[in-house]
Amino acid sequence: MDGISRLFRESIEFANPEYLAIIPIAVLLLAFGLVVFALRLQLRPTRTEGSKYPFFGHIKFWFLAIIALALVSVAAARPFWVYGGSTFRRGDVDIVVAIDASASMWVKDLGPSRLDLAVREALGLYTQDILTPGDRTAVYVWGTTTLRRAHMASNAERFIEEVGRIAPPRSLTGDAFPWDSDIATAFESIYLSLDNQDRFESGDDDWLPEERTDRLLLLFTDGDFLIDAEQLSRLDMALAEFRRRGLVIYTIGIGSRTGANVDSVLIDYVRGVDYDETLEADLAGQRTQLGFEGINMVEQRTGGRSVIIDSPQVDAATFLRNVVDSHRSVSFELVPSDDQQEIWQWVVMLAIVVFVLAIVFY
Repeated sequence: MDGISRLFRESIEFANPEYLAIIPIAVLLLAFGLVVFALRLQLRPTRTEGSKYPFFGHIKFWFLAIIALALVSVAAARPFWVYGGSTFRRGDVDIVVAIDASASMWVKDLGPSRLDLAVREALGLYTQDILTPGDRTAVYVWGTTTLRRAHMASNAERFIEEVGRIAPPRSLTGDAFPWDSDIATAFESIYLSLDNQDRFESGDDDWLPEERTDRLLLLFTDGDFLIDAEQLSRLDMALAEFRRRGLVIYTIGIGSRTGANVDSVLIDYVRGVDYDETLEADLAGQRTQLGFEGINMVEQRTGGRSVIIDSPQVDAATFLRNVVDSHRSVSFELVPSDDQQEIWQWVVMLAIVVFVLAIVFY
């Protein structure tokens, strides 16, 4: 009922609403007439034989004339009907973007680096109009540790700015971050960070996580990570927390099947200035390629899906649109359109009918 009344309010508009100022005056005149009518009932003499006391009498002309006045003021305001139509509305979603920024993602086995392609696809959430204004995004980058670059918010400019800044460091000296892909730590950090924000936003000290369907995680990685028994145990516990919260992981795997040598990333740096010979020796002989085993492991343990980008000409826009939309709730609502029809003529006709009745029954 509230939806119908809201639709009616939103569907009737007035070209000259200033004439509606007469309505309050008509209401006051109607109230005055009701007071007079009540006094007449109280002061009416006792009915005698042969006497005739009509219940309303001539005062009914007053009431009908006032109603006609109100209708004329409505007609003068030039009401028109905005045609409405039914539609399905999709709800908003929360999207966690987790980008693998480890050294293997700097490799340019596809032309652009894997990290460049990951940034391109993440930015495509907005450039491809996959996200709508009500959607919220958060950004995390991970390697040996995990860093939150942007908390969950519906700030598109902040998202684009932070994702656009993700790139290899200017110098490799003393930086341990890029030399491992600790996915267990990444998942632990993400769900704990989300919990902290949800707890703060709820304002409830006794807040507990609950399962929700409007939140998902997009994992951009080459899948080139090794997991030992200790990490696997932590990973399983983290993913159990993900399932408890209904947080599904969708993986965007980036890289070539043939791969490349990891020390190729040193080409963009100056030996002795940006890195030392020890690092060069450590990377010698190491090779990286698209890690199907790691990608499949995440997919199987989370119930999510994955897509592979093994060429710069391939993009994940369709995949991302489908998985994002699959987490949107759908509701049915009536939405006004731009089609209009004036209805003041009908209001004038009704006012004339009321006024004629006032004269006839006077």
